[in-house]
Amino acid sequence: MKRQSDQYTAMFGALVGRLILVTVLPLVVMGIANFYLFYSLNRSIVVEQHANFLRHHKESIETFLAGLVGQVSTLANQYSLAELEAGNLERAYQVIRQPAGVITDVGLIGADGRHLKYIGPYDLANRNYRDAEWFARVVADGVYVSDVFLGFRGVPHFVIAVKRTEGGTFWILRATVNTEYFSRLVDATRIGRTGETFIVNSAGLLQTKTRAAGELLAPSGYPDLLPHSGIRVRRIEQGGKSYLYTTTWLESPRWMLIFRQESHDVYGPLRQAVVIGLAMCTLGVLGGAALAAVVAGAQVRYIKRADREKEALTQRLLVAGKTAAVGEMSAGLAHEINNPLATIDTLQTWIRDLGQTSPVTDEDRLEILDSAAKIGEQVYRCKTITQGLLKFARKSDARLEQVDLQVALGEMLTILRTRARVEGVAIEDDLGYVPPMLACPAHLQQIFVNLINNAIDAVGGKPDARVLVRSRFWEDGMAHVEVLDNGCGIPAENLSSIFLPFFTTKAVGKGTGLGLAICYGLARDLGGTITVESTVGEGTAFAVVLPLRPPEPVTTGETGEASS
Repeated sequence: MKRQSDQYTAMFGALVGRLILVTVLPLVVMGIANFYLFYSLNRSIVVEQHANFLRHHKESIETFLAGLVGQVSTLANQYSLAELEAGNLERAYQVIRQPAGVITDVGLIGADGRHLKYIGPYDLANRNYRDAEWFARVVADGVYVSDVFLGFRGVPHFVIAVKRTEGGTFWILRATVNTEYFSRLVDATRIGRTGETFIVNSAGLLQTKTRAAGELLAPSGYPDLLPHSGIRVRRIEQGGKSYLYTTTWLESPRWMLIFRQESHDVYGPLRQAVVIGLAMCTLGVLGGAALAAVVAGAQVRYIKRADREKEALTQRLLVAGKTAAVGEMSAGLAHEINNPLATIDTLQTWIRDLGQTSPVTDEDRLEILDSAAKIGEQVYRCKTITQGLLKFARKSDARLEQVDLQVALGEMLTILRTRARVEGVAIEDDLGYVPPMLACPAHLQQIFVNLINNAIDAVGGKPDARVLVRSRFWEDGMAHVEVLDNGCGIPAENLSSIFLPFFTTKAVGKGTGLGLAICYGLARDLGGTITVESTVGEGTAFAVVLPLRPPEPVTTGETGEASS
């Protein structure tokens, strides 16, 4: 029972494994592939979004700066130096600083670098900019947007300067841009929790204020300051954190526009989506495994029920086969028992007659004792026949036991010879040594009694009818038992069918077609085989090959596809 329970447990595990392999494994493989593609694709989408954002933001900033340069250039070209000094500079300042105070101050600067007129909050009226870098650049280029610098006011700022030639000399109109306003403009659009946009010059100094990167003119820490075309995206480790940098260069001024965001913030929603997807996939896998366990459990229960039904059917077939065998042997058994009974009846009459004479002579006493001994012999003969018959016919379980095949075959032949003598058949035996084997005695009995009975039927009515039962233990480690007869033989066209259920070559009413079917299945359960060779008119040989130990696991009582 434990072996069979282990068998069903192993079957359940194997079914669950196969169902998971067929259903869950493809789901896992597809899920991993889909998540990989999803993650890769969305990483590319995120990077492309950053690039598009910076591209549009660059256009906005360049448009804003170009607008300021245009305003300052318009004023410089619209008024003469005298008109600006006469009061138009104040009116122009009120116009260009509205509405948000983009321009903090304006000034007129002569060719010698001296401030001719200044409007703004700082004391710069008498300052001379002849040595300032921006002054030299505007004199050379005509229009110039400077980097952020401190200058005379000591406050970070940058200027837009336009040169105007007039009367054989030149003068410069300079406007200072509100860095607070410009910083808010650059970082106006934010992405995520840590995303920020700022500008650095070619030296890597901040040109706008940032939330995390630093103040104006502080080093940005960005490692690659070489100008490049288009949009570039890089991941950089800074201060123990990972950042995704997206950069592009403005045309004028030559500043680098940078959008920076912490990597965990960039890919956070994507990772969250992946985690949710993996959780759903895991639930699907667990659900699939649970379903596999349920289906496998139902299948194993069905197989258990089928095995029980098959075992019950096999037992009924065994009983039916034994009943049929007993019926076939009944005439011989009756004859065998009738002879001893007739002898006993004669002897008891003889004893009664002797007992009536008085006195009983010594010679009569010896005859009485001899008759009693003969009665004992005949009673023992009847007892042996009936015990053998009862042993064969009784119901037995299918447990495996150590069996001495020589002894078992000898007991069977004792019973079968009674029938054979009645039908004029000589049963010979050549039983060689076979080591004790682990088998079911009832099943061995069923196999060999059926084969020997079939052999007796095949030679019945034939002069010099003989059946030979031979056993050997060969070097292959298998027990070989042969049942040979010199009967009518089996036609070649029937040899492939004799092990099929309900196939029989006997006359109607003489056979059920189940005998060899049962034998074939029982032999297979014990790990063995049954083969047949036959020649019409010469006889038939059945060979049963059995191992000393059946294979693990063994399920006794399984019927095969055979017939008698």
